Amino acid sequence: MDINSQQKFYGLDHLRAFAIIYVFLFHYFILSSGQPEWLPNFARFGWTGVDLFFVLSEFLISSSLFYQIKLDRTISFKQFFLKRFFRIIPAYLFTVGLYFCFSFFREKESLPPLWKFLTFTQNIDLNLQEFGTFSHAWSLCVEEHFYLFFPLILILFEKIKSLKKSYWLLITLFLLGFVVRFYSFNNLYIPKSEEENGWMYWYKYIYYPTYNRLDGLLVGVSIAATYQFLPKIWNKISKYGNLFIVLSLFILTGAYFLCYDQQTFKASILAFQ
Repeated sequence: MDINSQQKFYGLDHLRAFAIIYVFLFHYFILSSGQPEWLPNFARFGWTGVDLFFVLSEFLISSSLFYQIKLDRTISFKQFFLKRFFRIIPAYLFTVGLYFCFSFFREKESLPPLWKFLTFTQNIDLNLQEFGTFSHAWSLCVEEHFYLFFPLILILFEKIKSLKKSYWLLITLFLLGFVVRFYSFNNLYIPKSEEENGWMYWYKYIYYPTYNRLDGLLVGVSIAATYQFLPKIWNKISKYGNLFIVLSLFILTGAYFLCYDQQTFKASILAFQ
């Protein structure tokens, strides 16, 4: 059963629309020379729209799987993956085909190897300078990695009857994100940062890899777990929704200034929270 059969979250559609517009403005800001004076300061934070997508997507997917667990239904990996496959992959493969067959579709000179697109590993070790065409498919790679591993992890916990303790894995992975980004920043990015086009290495080692983008995915999973398994806490939080909106605005304001320069140590380690 899909989450839509339980409750329709109309607000999520508004958040999706906001994320789309914000990401669009961000790309317009970094790619266009003729732009309004107000745009740079506003759109500089637009990359967070992708993280918002991660949270929304993983909330919906996780909630659907958790609902099956709640009803004591066995999760079918085949059914889950086929559903995701036919919803996403045909359009994706069609787009990849256009890029490889018609050069005028390419926004830059070179494409990564085809096998990287077909295996959804394009976001790993991505060299923007040499293979920047269709680089925005990196976020789909992250999503597909989630669709592959998350249901398998749930099925494993079902098999060993340890679902009630699975939150420890969630906490471990969240903390591990800090450790991995700390290592990636100091040992991979910094030694290359002073080279020509050093910014490219920040994207290569910090921004694109799935193992550095777990935070948004895990937040979505955490919200879904609270919604499905802790209804009393969910209802209490819902009663103070307006206060949480105000609190979130303060947090976002702090995040804006923290991440004004994405390539700093603090932004690289904490920005994806």
